[in-house]
Amino acid sequence: MHASTLGLQVTAMSTSGFEQFYRAHHREAVRWATALVGSREVAEELAQDALEAVRPRLSGLNNPAGYLRRTVVNRCASWHRWHIRERRRVLRSTAGQPTAYTQPTNEMLDALAALPYKQRAAVTLRYWADWTDEQIAEALGCAPATVRVLLHRGIDALKKEIEE
Repeated sequence: MHASTLGLQVTAMSTSGFEQFYRAHHREAVRWATALVGSREVAEELAQDALEAVRPRLSGLNNPAGYLRRTVVNRCASWHRWHIRERRRVLRSTAGQPTAYTQPTNEMLDALAALPYKQRAAVTLRYWADWTDEQIAEALGCAPATVRVLLHRGIDALKKEIEE
């Protein structure tokens, strides 16, 4: 068999494998990202970026689904860092102008924004995306016991923030 023919077969197999992986995991990746960033539109982009990051590594990964989860969480964390800086900039430029949100919505957004990212990620992935401690731990790069601590502290902080 000619080397170029062999290369085309390997490329076709890897493309086919990625397409199957994409179809199997795209919906969940968007769901996880939506839980972490709170916006379906942003989540679509972040999930797509995460899936594209898996593509070149797919054949060499022992746990591609776990790698995808971790990549989604990392992309969302990066987005949050950018979003916080952008939000501060917008708040400075629009100080004193009314917002379009209702008071309860503002309170919940403020309460969630007050949480450190890992707490917010743990809370949203558990209660919105229904992930297990092990899945959250893998995505956040920590132990399952740490996830339980993050959840406990996150819920306590949300309760205090909302009560105030």
